[in-house]
Amino acid sequence: MTELNNPSPNENAASGDSIPLGLQVEIGSIDRELKKLWEQGESALTRASLVNFAVYCHGRESMVRNTALISQLMQSHACRAILIGVEPEVPKTDVQAWIDAHCHITREGAKQVCCEQISFLLQGDVRGLIPNIVFSHLDSDLPLYLWWQGDFTESADQQLWTWVDRLFFDSLDFSDPNTQLHFLRANIMPAAPRMVLCDLNWGRSLFLRQAIAQIFESPDNLAQLKAIKRVSLSYAPGYRTTASLVVGWMISQLNWHLESICKDNISFDCLGLELHETEGAPISECTLSSEDSSANFSLKREKDSPFWHAAICRPDGCDRHHLFPAGEDDALTLLDEELMLGGKHLVYLKALAAAESILPKR
Repeated sequence: MTELNNPSPNENAASGDSIPLGLQVEIGSIDRELKKLWEQGESALTRASLVNFAVYCHGRESMVRNTALISQLMQSHACRAILIGVEPEVPKTDVQAWIDAHCHITREGAKQVCCEQISFLLQGDVRGLIPNIVFSHLDSDLPLYLWWQGDFTESADQQLWTWVDRLFFDSLDFSDPNTQLHFLRANIMPAAPRMVLCDLNWGRSLFLRQAIAQIFESPDNLAQLKAIKRVSLSYAPGYRTTASLVVGWMISQLNWHLESICKDNISFDCLGLELHETEGAPISECTLSSEDSSANFSLKREKDSPFWHAAICRPDGCDRHHLFPAGEDDALTLLDEELMLGGKHLVYLKALAAAESILPKR
């Protein structure tokens, strides 16, 4: 981190189409203008950057929303942010750029810490522009994290994936999850074997998975696991992919072998599984039970409730007094959690492969 002068806040919108992204600059003068930005202020501050954090999104409104999110994220994670907005429907190819700095006071209150943001709006045929223009402005020698919002595109330069250390995405937002997950596994992962996948939708199910695992940490409950013959999962409209990842996790961890799929009824060689779409929390209920229901393990969550309510029944009696935290599932919280994690997410990769097999195909 380097001691620098305090840049003046840039709250004015860019000229022309008025996007509030800071100071609009020419593509060829970004580095020079960044240097001038840091020299404008009077008081001492610290410029911080531990990673390059790039965000790929669609349209100007998304760029504005992401700028606000990046500003909040930088309070906990120092980075150089590169925001990439695309508008491929525009007939004429054009590139615009902005620079800005997000500053906050340290917890000790001693000085301001600031992080840079470089924003690009790419219009028209943008194939090849991302590697050639945007990533020439990476902070060198720092890892690259890329948050890809929406569907992956086949037109994306394959070289792009080879540069990415951690790829963030949200499988909940895919227009066709089965096709997108197949594209991820068949095209992106082979091109970048060292890249770590960070699916925010996987994080969305973390507290449910932890609750299920904690229930079966008890030896008495674990002894009933082999008796389980039915599994039921209820999910809100639009959250089928989240439910499928939870089921994929169960399949991979318990070595279930798929026999057949008939709409929302899934048959394994050892049990049957049902998926139900219903109003409520993203996932509102998960129940595992024996054939005669003498063993029944149920987790339920009301919409907006901060807890999972567990009801546990074994042949020797029932216990309905367990609460487990449900966690938060907004984008900022999910990103913050993922940015603090390391490793290859091997459990997710196994769950992903299983989930792909049970997602509905178009």
